[in-house]
Amino acid sequence: MPKLPRIRLTKSPLVALLYLAALTGCVSAPTTSRPIATPAPSYTSSYSDRLPCVDRIGRCFDATIGGKAVVVIAEKAEFESLKAMLKTLNSNVRDVYWKVLEPVDGKVALDVVTRANAMGAELVGAPQEEPDVTVYALDGQNLESETEQVARKDVRVNGQPVVTQQETLTQDFLPSGRYAFAVKHIGVKNWDRKWVFLTVR
Repeated sequence: MPKLPRIRLTKSPLVALLYLAALTGCVSAPTTSRPIATPAPSYTSSYSDRLPCVDRIGRCFDATIGGKAVVVIAEKAEFESLKAMLKTLNSNVRDVYWKVLEPVDGKVALDVVTRANAMGAELVGAPQEEPDVTVYALDGQNLESETEQVARKDVRVNGQPVVTQQETLTQDFLPSGRYAFAVKHIGVKNWDRKWVFLTVR
């Protein structure tokens, strides 16, 4: 039986956290004293060419989900329309600037891979550990899980990781429907995150 991905469910049955090993890398960010055009999504107001990853909306790494590319939502009108829809489905979903254009096969929907891009390597760095992905099931899909204790490296008390209880997915697929993924790249220097809208078939 293949090793199953690990999913942490929150108190809401619609939210889960997926940890997957992924390939990442980096290249140097551009350096210039002249103002440069805001990269996509260009309608955001927080971009800094000196600190391109500081707003943590996913510009500093690329990703695929189920083998399909994650692409930017380039138009503000589409972003605002999706934002309004997602607010009615799950208020925890926010800042969704990315999407997967085609439906993803549920059998491979948990296959999340990140790759280097040309923007944020010097600030985010090579992977320190596998990325994690929070999965928001937007149509009330039932995700089977079991409880386990996990040490959180990002939260420490007296230098020791805090141990938290989580629900781990016991299935290696996602049911059909709409989802939002929050894909977090954890680098040796910093981290970045993409919020992604997708449909699973």
